[in-house]
Amino acid sequence: MKDLKNRVIGLITDFGSKGLHYVATMKAVILKINPNVQIIDINHYITPFNIYEARFLISTTYKYFPQGSVFIIVVDPGVGSSRDILAIKLVSDYYFIGPNNGIFTNAFKSNDISECIKIQNDKYFIKPVSNTFHGRDIMAPIGAYITKNVELKNFGPFFDLKDFASYPIEYKVSLKEKQIKGIIQYIDQFGNGITNIPIEANKVEGSSLNLEDGDLIQFRFNDKEYKGIFTSFFSSQPPKTLLFIKGSTNYLEISINQGNAAKQIGFKVGDTLIFNVKE
Repeated sequence: MKDLKNRVIGLITDFGSKGLHYVATMKAVILKINPNVQIIDINHYITPFNIYEARFLISTTYKYFPQGSVFIIVVDPGVGSSRDILAIKLVSDYYFIGPNNGIFTNAFKSNDISECIKIQNDKYFIKPVSNTFHGRDIMAPIGAYITKNVELKNFGPFFDLKDFASYPIEYKVSLKEKQIKGIIQYIDQFGNGITNIPIEANKVEGSSLNLEDGDLIQFRFNDKEYKGIFTSFFSSQPPKTLLFIKGSTNYLEISINQGNAAKQIGFKVGDTLIFNVKE
């Protein structure tokens, strides 16, 4: 039995600065059910309805939390519709609550998931349930009850992982042409474009393609070609120059040293890019 005083809930929403009262209401619901839980704000400034950003934050933040942590993700353009709300437990003992709208697609490997249920048992809901705020009335209380050691099976029936909502994710590696096709999945405060191209020990994950310091990478966007050097740290290249780097989340990033790559180049989250690597 987990210690109720050491449980953590992480919140991810697209509510923004004008919706922080919604966040506060969710926290109030949680604390009413379990006043001993710790709540961490991961991000409330996701671009409205942006599935790519939500999935990126889910997959890159949870492993730094204590085991047993619960993550509630309210990025939900289909709120009030027939879309399902899921509760997921990983083999590594992390829990996730959110809509089945693509945010969980490829966020984890299928063998990482030990249990997934469709939340239906309104015994645990805040009533009356609003058609426009399931984050408050369904997701927040379910998350709180999980921190009180209520098992997922109490919340609803088994959900088949094959029924995860699909969402377009471009990713392909061509070894022969040393070409990588990927998307921009997140843009940070500095304008760095974080792709979905995973890098492990300078190797493109799932392939034998290596990226070494000094390699030239080029890509085309809006009929214009861009070139930069793959490097280990920003200041290895002159200020205002384009570079590519393995970021802290282990994805390939498009950056400009002391500049804003997203503004200068004009890419946005969801854009597909084809990268060519030259040693």
